[in-house]
Amino acid sequence: MAHGSQLISHHSLLITHYSLLITHYSSLITHYSLLITLFSSLITRPSPLLLLPR
Repeated sequence: MAHGSQLISHHSLLITHYSLLITHYSSLITHYSLLITLFSSLITRPSPLLLLPR
């Protein structure tokens, strides 16, 4: 019985570890996508500004 609970605790630790990894990577992906959006907006920003006076 003790061995089974040990296995369950080990699996829950693994699940917690992997969920933390997933959260970390998803936050990294969000961060990089925000950076990409920022850079693309910086790249595309001059063209609307050039079109405004016309």
